[in-house]
Amino acid sequence: MTKRFPHLGVAIVLLFAMTACSSGTSSSSAASPAPAASGSAEASAQPARGKIVVGVSAAVLAFAPLYIAQEKGYWEAENLDVELISFNSGTESQQALLGDAIDIGAGGYTEPINLTSQGAPTVIFASAQEGLAYKLMTRSDITDLSQVEGKTLGVSKAGSLSDQVTHIALNKKGLDPTKVKYQACGGAASCLAALEAGAVDGTILSSPTDELAIKAGFNPLIDVAKELPGFAYEVLYAKRAAIEAKHDLFLRFMTGYIKATQYVTDPANKDEVLKITSQAMNRKVADLEITYDEHIADFPRTGVPGLEGIQKALDGTKQFGDVSGADKLAASDLHYPDLQQEAAAALGVK
Repeated sequence: MTKRFPHLGVAIVLLFAMTACSSGTSSSSAASPAPAASGSAEASAQPARGKIVVGVSAAVLAFAPLYIAQEKGYWEAENLDVELISFNSGTESQQALLGDAIDIGAGGYTEPINLTSQGAPTVIFASAQEGLAYKLMTRSDITDLSQVEGKTLGVSKAGSLSDQVTHIALNKKGLDPTKVKYQACGGAASCLAALEAGAVDGTILSSPTDELAIKAGFNPLIDVAKELPGFAYEVLYAKRAAIEAKHDLFLRFMTGYIKATQYVTDPANKDEVLKITSQAMNRKVADLEITYDEHIADFPRTGVPGLEGIQKALDGTKQFGDVSGADKLAASDLHYPDLQQEAAAALGVK
């Protein structure tokens, strides 16, 4: 090329000479595209912004990791928006999941069992609390289980979670549940009021309402949590097809959730956990503290869903739940540990 264009070689030499004589500022300017390229690579590595909607069936401390993950920015770090919607019952949450109004349900074990039995394959991919945080409270003069036979026990409503837990607890202690009368009394506060008014002889109460009943002089006849440890009580569930279709979003959700469960179950964080949760749930810190102290050991540190606990829940439903189609289910139909295992492995936690 220089033979055909003899002046071109001179021009090139002059160009290099001018570049070499330029200031240090010009040299830095020439290198500036490299950081921009690096930044672009980092931006492209960041996952696209996503969103997950979670329906919470009840305001209980077991779901504290949801509020902690949101407050501490664990999902924000995953470039994930998580919307928490509160429902008045598990029935409402189930309907919302069926209608795709929510992606995840946070509630009792009966909810995914009901949905799957109805032909909508729903799986438990995380456990929030293992152990039934209930006590069977009775009048102070009822001090032995034999005295319960023929008495009236309050439950929220027939076929509800509290109704099923009452049956399971009585059966566990050797009393035929059919030899007891049941009366619907609404939520925990209403059932405690019914007990105080003498409308029922006893009622199953969850924490912290059970502690209020004890302070009022009623007798904790059965501590269900001690009788049935490891029971899959409060869980996170979703449609199997939804998890598979939105695997990346669910994985990012689970990653943030595991970080939150570890934060919640660390006693050093108790005060902040109670403060954040009390504000999110509009509950008194003192009430939540009772539940924290008594049941924090039942909150899995990594949200791992246990097959054995799900089996206990399914067995209880088959025996006392009156759920059509539940008898055909196996615990493995509900158990979905893949998300938790993948997220935990990525975080390096066990």
